[in-house]
Amino acid sequence: MKLGVTEQPDSLEQGSHRAYGVVLRRREGSRASQELLLFLKGMGCRRISAPGAEGPKNRFGGGTEPLMWGTFDFYQSPRRLYLKGVDVREDYLLIRRSIRKLHAAVMWCKLLAETLPIGIECDDLLALFRGSLQNLAHGADPSLVGLRFVWRWGALWGVAPSLEYCCACGEALGTGEGERASRCGDGLLCRRCAAAAREDAVFSSLDGGVLREIRAAAMLPRGQFLAWAKSRSAENAPDLGVYARWFQTFLTAYK
Repeated sequence: MKLGVTEQPDSLEQGSHRAYGVVLRRREGSRASQELLLFLKGMGCRRISAPGAEGPKNRFGGGTEPLMWGTFDFYQSPRRLYLKGVDVREDYLLIRRSIRKLHAAVMWCKLLAETLPIGIECDDLLALFRGSLQNLAHGADPSLVGLRFVWRWGALWGVAPSLEYCCACGEALGTGEGERASRCGDGLLCRRCAAAAREDAVFSSLDGGVLREIRAAAMLPRGQFLAWAKSRSAENAPDLGVYARWFQTFLTAYK
C-alpha cells in the first residue's frame, strides 16, 4: 500500500453518516466554507467540506478547529462529503494553554495528515493519538510523549526499530554502565556489528543509560509512564528529541 495518497479512493454510500474522530487540518475554502481533514473511527482520514464555517456566522462554532474531538455528522453526495454538524466531546484546553504542548500536538496532526492514506480505517492509531494527547494534558513532557507516540505508531505498522535487540545479529542490547548501541538506517546495532558496519551507515552511538530512558518512554504501560515522566528530572536527563525524529523516519520512508 502506498501511503500519503492524494485521492479519496472509496466513497461512502450516498446519504447521511455519523462518526467519532478529530480534526487534523482546516483550510479556507470558497464561499465561506472550510475544507477539513478528519481522522474518523472506522473510516480513517476523510476530506470533508464545511459550508458556512467561515466568517462571523460560523454555524459550527469551534467544532472545526484542529485538535477538536467529537462526533461528526456529514452527508455523502455523489461527488463529495459535506459536514452537517459537530457534537464536540473534547477540546483539550489544557494543551492549548501551553505553547510547547500545543506545538507538539499540532506537529503530530501534521505528521498524521501527511502520512496517513485517505479512506483506510486506522482505529488503533486513532486511539493511540487520543491517548498521547491525554498524556500531554496530564502533565507529561511533550518530548517524552512525542517519542512514545511515534515509536508506538511505528510498532502498530510493524516498522518501529527494536529497542531490545541488535537489528543485524539479534543480540540483546544492554542498558548498564559502559554498554553502548549505535543507530543506523535499519535500527540499533550492538557494539560488534557497529564496528563491522560501513562508517557512513552508522549515525551515532548512545550509552546504556540513554537507551534505558528511551525504552521507558516508549514501552512502559501508560500508568507507569506517567508516573515516571512526572518524576524524571529534566535538568539532568538526556534530550530524547533526536530519537523521536529518528523513529519518524521509519514512518515517512513508506510514503
